[in-house]
Amino acid sequence: MTSFVVRALLLLCVLLLELLPGTLYAATGAQGEILDGHYAPDIVGASPSQTGGNEIFVKFFPERWLGLMFVPYPYADRVAAGLITQVFERARQQTDSAAYIKDSFGLLEEKATVQIERYGYYQDRIAFECGALSPCTIHIGDGFLEFSKPGVVTEHVVLYRHVDSE
Repeated sequence: MTSFVVRALLLLCVLLLELLPGTLYAATGAQGEILDGHYAPDIVGASPSQTGGNEIFVKFFPERWLGLMFVPYPYADRVAAGLITQVFERARQQTDSAAYIKDSFGLLEEKATVQIERYGYYQDRIAFECGALSPCTIHIGDGFLEFSKPGVVTEHVVLYRHVDSE
């Protein structure tokens, strides 16, 4: 019961951040999102990909939209970087709201799942709903990002590097 209350309060806080203007909430691009290209795991094929069965890619879109693409592992190792960006663009064209889309998008040999979500800002991080106990966060650096997903025991942190569109 306590964890339910904590999750509800955290979700309420994120929703309030979406609605409140002011210093906690920044304009699009203020945290350093790069709209061109996408972000790929720093170490492709690392143990999280093997354990989860998917390689996860991240892309930012205009107007505070974020895409997460789950490409089956080990197929993900064979997908060209330019193709990942194209798949993200096709997925984004299919929806104007938050969505999960599973498709090959006419580009991939295997189906991938793309999650499209709105994001907001909290302090120096980007926060968004990711199906975890509390919102996932992203800290952006110079050409990289740090993706944090809350877990039951500890937070899972994965480093990503920026990949330019090709």
